[in-house]
Amino acid sequence: MPSPSTARPHRRVPRAAALAFAAVCAVLPTGGCAGSPAAHGARAQAGRAPSASIEEIAAAVGCTAQVDVQAEELREGGCQTGQVAYRMVTFAADEGLRSWLAEARAYGGTYLVGSRWVVTAPSADALAALQGRIGGALETGSAHDGHH
Repeated sequence: MPSPSTARPHRRVPRAAALAFAAVCAVLPTGGCAGSPAAHGARAQAGRAPSASIEEIAAAVGCTAQVDVQAEELREGGCQTGQVAYRMVTFAADEGLRSWLAEARAYGGTYLVGSRWVVTAPSADALAALQGRIGGALETGSAHDGHH
């Protein structure tokens, strides 16, 4: 029997708390208010890539993901290759993805968005390279005032 410190049971997390946690976790590695001012609010592609799991996204990145949050509404985790840290969030429903993006965009940054999944990285270039492997659309948030 695993010890309590190593067991990772499926747990129910209140939706608002899970969404807020995922938004903060995804934005921190991207540099908070970083992002290309010219691209704020722009989408590179109109289409969305098919739904994928965190493990499938990590395999496309070339790393093994560690899942940090496993809730009914979403899963959140990340991995690193070389100097680039990727954060991934998958959602049980499109509504969760839309809510998460609405909250996260206020912090700026760039997001690679697919069907019920989002990936963040410290640079738009890292996400553009990943986009060539898994698809999705590059989206940017708007930097908030007073934090540059």
